[in-house]
Amino acid sequence: MPYATPERFIESYGLEETVQLLADEEGLLTAQLLKDALAGSWTGTPSQEERDAATAALSRFNRKLETQSNFMDGYLRPAVVLPLSPGDANAGTLEECCLALTRCALTDDSDNSTEQSDSCCKRWNSWLRDVSQGKAKLAGENGQAVPQSGGTRVGQTVSRYDWPGHGLRSWGRP
Repeated sequence: MPYATPERFIESYGLEETVQLLADEEGLLTAQLLKDALAGSWTGTPSQEERDAATAALSRFNRKLETQSNFMDGYLRPAVVLPLSPGDANAGTLEECCLALTRCALTDDSDNSTEQSDSCCKRWNSWLRDVSQGKAKLAGENGQAVPQSGGTRVGQTVSRYDWPGHGLRSWGRP
């Protein structure tokens, strides 16, 4: 489940910016069409092509929120047990992170990318890396520690290969 919703994205960044980021090649998507697609009902009489453009934009929007949440989980999983509880103290931070990363993912060309958005993406990616490495800790509902995962295992297992049978010692050298 995504850490953020399309409604929260629009609340944070505005309907006009959201429409610009989701705009289709034909320029059919409008703010009203996106609002209608979110509501699940159409106002006025949009053409089938306009409804299809709005539905496709909403689908892309939801997919970006989901993929960015999955991306975040890749960093969070080594540090904490997922899913976090709904009342977790980190919910707002994780939502903000998801919103920012989704915004970055939608700014996929030079027409809508800025130094500020690039800097924001780097900051959130750095924070996720810090959480993953244990440099930043997440807090639970009442400020207590969030249950930690088993962490990431690193190292090398013992080889079961018969190295001496091939004229090599156990560590692979003659």
